[in-house]
This record gives sequence, structure tokens and C-alpha cells, in this order.
Amino acid sequence: MGERKAGVSGPDSGRSEATGIAVVGYGNAGRQHVDALAGAAGAYAAAVVETDPTAASRARGAGLTVRALDEVLADDAVRALALCLPPGARTDVARAAVAAGKHLLLEKPPARTAEELAGLLSLADDGEVLAAVMFQHRFALPEPLRAIEPERFAGAVASLTVSRARSDAHYRQAGWRSDPRHALGGVTAHLGVHYLDLACQLLGTPRAVTPLSRTDAAPGIDTQLCGHIAFESGAQLSVAITSRSVARAEQLTVLGADAWLEVRSGAVTGEIDGRPIEGRTRPASVLRTEVYQEFSGAVAGRTTLGLAALSRSRGVVEALDGLLSGHAPAARTAGAAR
Repeated sequence: MGERKAGVSGPDSGRSEATGIAVVGYGNAGRQHVDALAGAAGAYAAAVVETDPTAASRARGAGLTVRALDEVLADDAVRALALCLPPGARTDVARAAVAAGKHLLLEKPPARTAEELAGLLSLADDGEVLAAVMFQHRFALPEPLRAIEPERFAGAVASLTVSRARSDAHYRQAGWRSDPRHALGGVTAHLGVHYLDLACQLLGTPRAVTPLSRTDAAPGIDTQLCGHIAFESGAQLSVAITSRSVARAEQLTVLGADAWLEVRSGAVTGEIDGRPIEGRTRPASVLRTEVYQEFSGAVAGRTTLGLAALSRSRGVVEALDGLLSGHAPAARTAGAAR
């Protein structure tokens, strides 16, 4: 049999019952989204929206249909848009999508500030559409940890270490990666953010964020960062993220009075109330497909939006903003989404 191209389904694939999703942007993230959609039972890549000629040609070479944004917004067969654009270039597209009644899935990081995130959530709510985010590592958490209350780790001490080698030239190259208005930041916003999000899923929302040291490849584009986060739950997290080491490491350790957890390179071990917690490492591509299966199921009304919900991102957005810009977390009322 011939190899099936990424994102292309066969004639008997049941597309009439699947959720058509247009992927906006066909860079590294866009290609990952298309690959994830190829494995999702309830969704398919209906089109790619790409204005760069080279990227558009690459998409066509992969067997994908390239269309203009206004075309997919007017197409009833397209139920949702996956926004794989730089963080600083999403708001206008998101507004247009919601105005057209399209559901949204945002690539990480989902917003630059808590205010921007609140605006996106309000926009989706007013437009009665779903809003999700591609934080696929949430799906690596075993079931007992997916809805755990942050108070479970009240007073815990925790550490986060992420090392992913990247040259300074990677961040200085022409384009959006070297512009903090579009990129938001460097290694912390684009590589460290996944485990920072896991920390917030487990420990809750930040009460205080303190950046301690930082090295930049270009103004506003960090390649190494250390900081500290105090959570409303009473947990304390030390943060070290770097692209300046040859080592590849991703590790989150949480040590509570009667519970502990370690997430290392996707594998989860720990103990809560004397019960062992374990989860094996699964490829990021598989986890991305699980995000799409939850999202497409919610769009079709078969399931509800849970782990992938954009509303669960307030903690990580505030943590990022505090570490990168020094902004204090916003005051919140009791019971606010974590």
C-alpha cells in the first residue's frame, strides 16, 4: 500500500461525521497539528491557511488544501480553527473566527498576559464557541492527577528544570522568533512552558512570581531563566529553564507532607495517600492527537471540554508574565479557574 500523506483521509474515512478543522499557519507547530489530526478519529484537516509561499507550497506537497482565511471562515464544513500563529499575531484571527461561529484551538503559549487571556475567554463565551489550547502534556497525567485540587499540595516544595539545547542564532534569526512582541519570549515561553503549565495544573494559581536571573539571545528573547513562584495553595516552586546546555531534561518534582510526584521526560511516578501513582512516557505526537480527540468530541457534542480547555491556562499565563515581565499576578475572587 502507498503511504498516506499527513492529514489526508481516504474515501471511507467517515469525513461527513468528523469535525473539519482548518490549521492556520503551517510552520513547525502547524505541521505538528496536521500530523495530530491525521491520527484523530473524530477530526480531520479540512484546509491549511498559509500566506507564506514556501510554507503554502510545502503544505500542498503534503497533499493538503491551501485556502484563504475568508474562504474557510465562510465554509460551514469547517467547524473550528487551530491557530498556529505566533502569540502576538492571533487576536485578530481569533476575533474573525468567533464572529464566523468557529471554535478555537490555540497553540501554546495561549496569551501574553492574564488580561489578554481573559479577553479571549470572554470573546469565546460571548460568541458561544469552545476555546481550547495545545498543552498536550496535560494528557500525560494519570487520571488521579487530572482533577486534583491544588490544596492537596498545600505547603509543598517543588522544582522545575527544563533544558533544551538551542543556539543563540535560533532566536536571532529574522522573523517572529527574534521579536518579543510576536514571540512573547524565548526558551521559557516556547519550551519550558509545558512543564510550567503542569506545575500550575497541580499546584494552582500563582500568588507571587519572582524572576531571579535571566540571559537573553536578543532583547526580550530569553535563553536561560531562573525564578521562584509562590502559589495560593501555599506551594513553592523553584524554576530553572535553559537552552544553553547540551543536556535534554524535563523534570517537575513536587514534595508534599503526605504526597509526592515526579514528572520526568513524560513519565510520572509518585504517591498520594499511600497509593502509588504511575504513568508511562508517551510520544508528544500521541498526546497532541488526544487533545484533538477531546476537542473535536466537544465540538460535535459527544463529550465536554476538559483538560484541553483554555480556561485552565490562567495560572501558566500569569506565571509566564511574571517570570518574563516581572508583572504581579492579578487579584482574583475565590473559586476562579486555575
